[in-house]
Amino acid sequence: MRGVIGHWALVIWRLRRSLGEGRSLAMCGFAFLALLHPVLADGAVSSEPDTVSSAVLQAKADIERDTQELNELRARIAEQRRPLAERLEALQATVKQRRADVQRIRRLRTQGEKEQAALEAEATAVEEECHFLIALFVEYARAMETRVGAAEGARLVERLRPVQTTLATEETTDGFAKAIGDLLALSEDWNAERFGGCLFDGVALDGNGIERQGRFATLGPVAWFDADGDGPTGLAVTQFGATQPAIYDRIPDTQTAAIRALVAGDAARVPIDVTAGDAIKVADAKPTFLEHVRKGGFVMIPLLVVAVIAVALAIWKAVELGGIRVQPGKDVAVAIEAARRGDTAAAREAASGIKPPLRSLVEEAIEHRDSPRDHLEEIMHEHVLTSLPRLERNLGTLAVLGGIAPLLGLLGTVTGMIHTFQLVTIFGSGDAKLLSGGISEALVTTETGLAIAIPVLLVHAFLARRARGIIGALERAAVGIVNDIKVRGIDG
Repeated sequence: MRGVIGHWALVIWRLRRSLGEGRSLAMCGFAFLALLHPVLADGAVSSEPDTVSSAVLQAKADIERDTQELNELRARIAEQRRPLAERLEALQATVKQRRADVQRIRRLRTQGEKEQAALEAEATAVEEECHFLIALFVEYARAMETRVGAAEGARLVERLRPVQTTLATEETTDGFAKAIGDLLALSEDWNAERFGGCLFDGVALDGNGIERQGRFATLGPVAWFDADGDGPTGLAVTQFGATQPAIYDRIPDTQTAAIRALVAGDAARVPIDVTAGDAIKVADAKPTFLEHVRKGGFVMIPLLVVAVIAVALAIWKAVELGGIRVQPGKDVAVAIEAARRGDTAAAREAASGIKPPLRSLVEEAIEHRDSPRDHLEEIMHEHVLTSLPRLERNLGTLAVLGGIAPLLGLLGTVTGMIHTFQLVTIFGSGDAKLLSGGISEALVTTETGLAIAIPVLLVHAFLARRARGIIGALERAAVGIVNDIKVRGIDG
């Protein structure tokens, strides 16, 4: 059995050599099992040499046949490999070219997208700029209408209204361009008339609100009017609540004659109101002091009383504290020297020439010159403290008056606002002039109270500081006097 297996192993080894190193051992094993199967199936190994020889011959024949088929297969593969390799190379070249084309197309697409984004951004910017310009011209037309004087407003608005309507409703570019051109032409004509002056016919209101036909002369924002016939002549100013200008004729006769000459086309020296009547309105509306007091109501009476008392106290305390000088001079030195020598009469005579409150301080030191130093210092300090109430007298009253004044003003404002809202409840809020006039009158008391309180409190602070300064000077003088009296060790 071992001999047979060894023989077949040798056969398989030779078969593997003949097939080559690249073949799998699985084929050899399969052949071995195929040849061995009849032997294993019988359960014994034939010992006959012809059976083995025939099997070997059969195996060799099979191997030769398979080897020939393998060689033919390799030949066919070799014949087909070259065209396949050439085709593969061509396909790889084509793929490479296609990839290059794809990369180029992608670059072109990316560049195109960037250019498209740039064009869209530029188009958006141009569109926004167009909208901005349209809004700018609309605002310019609105501002132009507001800057037009009352005298020239009627004839200018007739040309301006269609342009504003077109700018607000037009949707085509040509329509906008035409409207903008008309607006610029109108603006050019209007500015030329404003800077160069213009004469034209129109209507103005006299002092009674009656329309008067006449002739205007304009130069910039200033306008003059001369009514036909014996009508009024003067400055043409804007009147609140009226579409026509008003005639301000409260001017000297010489200026009236000059305005008539100007309107007639002659050279003349005429009055100029560059505020278009606003300065005249403010001057006419400015109340006198008595009118201002009457607007504040009954609260103005205690406010005026507080103001008078505060002014009187401030003047009195300023004179009182301003006349006090605490500067030890030659008289103090003479009095202290005499007291040091024990000459009381000479010391008192010298002290009589010193101004108060320093005089009483020196006299107190002379009177107690023989007291011990500690006791003398206490006496001098007590004397300084007794001077403090007299110096600060009525300063508290002045501070109270300064605090009461704004409270009284606030009281007047509150009562005035209550009265104003009562009127609004009765007559309604349709008249803004009624509401604003009531509020302005109510604020008069607050204004007056603050106008009184601020200077009173400032004066109080100044006078209180002055009083503290005098007390400090008295304390320093007391220390100096004690040191001068006790300089030689006199203990009394």
